[in-house]
Amino acid sequence: MAVENRYVEVLLPLRLHDTLTYRLPEGLTAGAGTWVQVKLRGHNMLGVVESVSDSAPKGISLSQIGEVSAIIDCPAAGEAELSFWHALADYYLCTPGEVFKAAVNTGMQRLMLQPPRPVRSRTRATKNQSNPNSLSESQTAALGQIREGFSAHKPVLLHGVTGSGKTEIYLHLAAEKLQQGCDVLYLVPEIAISKQLQERIAKAFGGSLMVFHSGTTLPQRYRVSDTLRHDPTPRIILGTRSAVFLPFRKLGLVVIDEEHDRSYKQEDTAPRYNGRDAALMLAAGCGADVLLGSATPSCEALYNVSTRKFRLAELPERYHGGEDPLIEIIDTGEARRLGNMQGSFSRKLLKDMASTLDAGKQVLVFRSRRAYAPVVQCEACGEPARCPHCNVPLSYHKFNNTLSCHYCGYQRPFTMRCPSCGEAALAERGAGTEKIEEELRETFPDRRIERFDADTTVSKRAEEKMIRDFAAGKTDILVGTQMITKGFDFERLAMAVIVSADSLFAVQDFRSDERAFQLLTQLMGRSGRRGERGKIVIQTYQPEHPVLQRLLHPDRQKGIDGLLAERKLFNYPPYVRMISVTVKDRYEGRVWNVCRLISEAASQAGITDIAGPVTPAVDIVADNHIAQFWIKLPRNRNLASTKREFFKRLEKIEEDFKGRTSIVTDVDPC
Repeated sequence: MAVENRYVEVLLPLRLHDTLTYRLPEGLTAGAGTWVQVKLRGHNMLGVVESVSDSAPKGISLSQIGEVSAIIDCPAAGEAELSFWHALADYYLCTPGEVFKAAVNTGMQRLMLQPPRPVRSRTRATKNQSNPNSLSESQTAALGQIREGFSAHKPVLLHGVTGSGKTEIYLHLAAEKLQQGCDVLYLVPEIAISKQLQERIAKAFGGSLMVFHSGTTLPQRYRVSDTLRHDPTPRIILGTRSAVFLPFRKLGLVVIDEEHDRSYKQEDTAPRYNGRDAALMLAAGCGADVLLGSATPSCEALYNVSTRKFRLAELPERYHGGEDPLIEIIDTGEARRLGNMQGSFSRKLLKDMASTLDAGKQVLVFRSRRAYAPVVQCEACGEPARCPHCNVPLSYHKFNNTLSCHYCGYQRPFTMRCPSCGEAALAERGAGTEKIEEELRETFPDRRIERFDADTTVSKRAEEKMIRDFAAGKTDILVGTQMITKGFDFERLAMAVIVSADSLFAVQDFRSDERAFQLLTQLMGRSGRRGERGKIVIQTYQPEHPVLQRLLHPDRQKGIDGLLAERKLFNYPPYVRMISVTVKDRYEGRVWNVCRLISEAASQAGITDIAGPVTPAVDIVADNHIAQFWIKLPRNRNLASTKREFFKRLEKIEEDFKGRTSIVTDVDPC
């Protein structure tokens, strides 16, 4: 007797809103969540079944419907997993296929499409090798506040000063969840932080720990995903933002460490999600508890506390005791007028650094820009050497004698000859991390000095070694960019130095003051973490800047409250939702034509608060002209529908200009 064909709607890792219909051949069965191999335009692709039907969709010729090639031997994607993908697509204005592609990237697809592997015994998690350390009175009180929040089914923000021992609380809660048979997701913003945490967590949880981030190999990442799908043994997963896409079967706790860090934001490709917010969505769908931790909470987190969406737990004192670091602000302009500068450093600062080093302690030096000199300028005509593909000056890298563009990657050998006037008169302007390192080597020739930036950490091995050596006291002075401000714990570090702090305040962005305050506070917390009082020295031409005054205030929380008040006054997030729309095209005229259509689309979608189109500070990158819109949407019941309507109109515009104009939509831009 003939068997009726069954049809499946398959989600593919492509920029498609809709699923594609395939026919199940006789002998194959599938249900929602089944992983399948299908062909599209002659290529094998991995897909996941969203629904099954006994009849083909109307309006489609049966001859146009392809067959499912194979069923993948893998546990089905769960309902919560599929719902999470769709929720992300809906919120971040992209397609479910783009989210699916992020969840199962090209390498993972290739491994899943391989023939079934021989049955092997899976690695079982071992019992905890040791219990987390005992908690202080302050930590115990904070733990009680966290449990109260969890009992009320609310995410909890743990606001703990740097060095207060937030990690120990995370580990206590993780141990409880593992004992209950639940998985734990422990998110960190940077790979380098995970490296330092990995050993500490492994001591407490042994084989229960698995690590997932781009610094591990593809087979290692696949093993984590494969283990979670097949093995019900509870695990603790330490990972960066992409770990939110792992196939958790019984997720009990999500820890989001350094929740304020902008590294949680994916900015390059869709979905342009924030790992922190995506983790909150994941936990809500799984019924898991959420703990966010930071010494400098984001305005968004504090807003959620004020509206009772989050509960608050506080750790107001350091675990090892000790006072807050001493803050010293050096007026660079005055020091230069008085002849008290030696290169990039004031003489007083160099003397303090020498005293710190003589005491057997370490120094951290922060500069927000890498390279030897951020700009080279012609002393004859005054023009800087510029990138031929971007409207930005080239940076001079002395170690390989090149002028480089930090936007498109263009490089050329450095010569003194000016590309504008032809005179051999190019001169360095400013000092990046490479020059700072050189000056310190000249001042402290007998000290061990390393530089931690994108030029010196080209390999993960080099990055790990540098952090490991500094933590072990093998390095005296570590010079670096934002990479060194993260949540590292260096026992011998006694002084943090910020050179040219003014560059932190020069960014034209409504979040710039918040970011500068957070970065400086995080740097404060890196020093003096074992009961001894640390010190932070800030060199600036603007000693009266509001961010520095907030930092000096006895109650720094009032500084954050002031930032929130400013946001409310000027109608900025978190009091509204914001979307940025960026238009890029090789032809400037077409950019403005598309911008006109976007303005009309916004009006038709009911959007009234829109700024733009405007040209950003860097208005040409990789030969593409750029214009931007900034859209504010009220936080009301119409928010989701307005976003969807606007996105639908944007897609129509992009389709009309396909292959010529790029329209990038970013929800909650950082």
